[in-house]
Amino acid sequence: MALAPIYLVTLIHTATHACFTGSKVVIALLALELGAPQTTIGMLIAAYAVAPLIFGVYSGRLADRIGMRAPMLAGASAIGCAMLVGFLWQSLAALFVTALLVGVGFVFFIVSVQNLVGAMPGNRARNYSILTIGYSASNLVGPLLAGYVIDYAGHAYAFLMFAMFSLLPIVVLATRADLTRVERAPKSIDKTSAFGLLQNPVLRRQILITGLLMSAWELFLFYVPIYGHGVGLSASTIGVVIACFAAATFVIRFALPRITARYGVERVLAAAMMLAAIASAIFPLLSHAPALMLVAFVLGLGLGCGQPLSLTTSFERSPPGRSGEVAGLRTIATNAARMIVPLLSGAFGAALGPGAVFWLNAINLSAVSYMARHMDRGA
Repeated sequence: MALAPIYLVTLIHTATHACFTGSKVVIALLALELGAPQTTIGMLIAAYAVAPLIFGVYSGRLADRIGMRAPMLAGASAIGCAMLVGFLWQSLAALFVTALLVGVGFVFFIVSVQNLVGAMPGNRARNYSILTIGYSASNLVGPLLAGYVIDYAGHAYAFLMFAMFSLLPIVVLATRADLTRVERAPKSIDKTSAFGLLQNPVLRRQILITGLLMSAWELFLFYVPIYGHGVGLSASTIGVVIACFAAATFVIRFALPRITARYGVERVLAAAMMLAAIASAIFPLLSHAPALMLVAFVLGLGLGCGQPLSLTTSFERSPPGRSGEVAGLRTIATNAARMIVPLLSGAFGAALGPGAVFWLNAINLSAVSYMARHMDRGA
């Protein structure tokens, strides 16, 4: 029996996002093997965000104008090419090329897929919930497989494995034109620029929360390989620690609809961010793998609440026909975090040690908790 469109879209998105998350682990650990300092690794991870910052709004406008299939297909192809560069060329220069290419592919794919799911028939909150379960699955599978393949076959074959992952969305999108065929809202008569949409205070706060949430998420994914390497963990164990974080985001998203129905979006998000802040503050006090896995799981429970809630509310508050541009603004906020956080945390870690990085993250999450309690007041 054929998969329903939302499940097939989630499947190809999961494969693409696994390349995105898993390649970061490969790049960070390979850079360490090549003798790169933390500041250089921070620059490598920040390179993922260059293209999304430049093309975030354009990719959303393109999806609104021509539909989602072509940008998604081009994005998946660019990610596949990036993985082949990493497989064929083992040097710091190649890692920068890989990171930049992944960023190009990911911005066109992710903005279009978020726009597509919002426009699909049926319950929008349910559709976004299914999509974000795919995010959680890819956050689990990507780093976990990356760690084990590095330990048992080497960094090059980890890149090759992710190149094969990218074939799934390419084949599906090339053969299923109907998958991305949805009814699009008529273009708004509002001629405000994309950045002019930020004059809406509620939408502005939503996008700010998105950026801060992603900065916390990115700091964890970026710094755990560095921290784990420093305390003597193997690549596969580091992958398991990150997978525990991802598993928690997977679990909480099944329960999230019931929790928010009972307690409300603002209360749930505020409590979840405070829980994540506490876990982030505790993390650098630990060095044994089981304890790190447990705290990573708790952190994942907290951070896993943020994405589905912000996706739904952002789409619903977008002007008619401009949901792609709003998704582009979200992507810019997300990738501003992806660029700034690795650079700052690499410098902080080198100067002040790993504790300062995670404690800075705890302060950030406490600020998000405060903002979530006042979500409808604007920023």
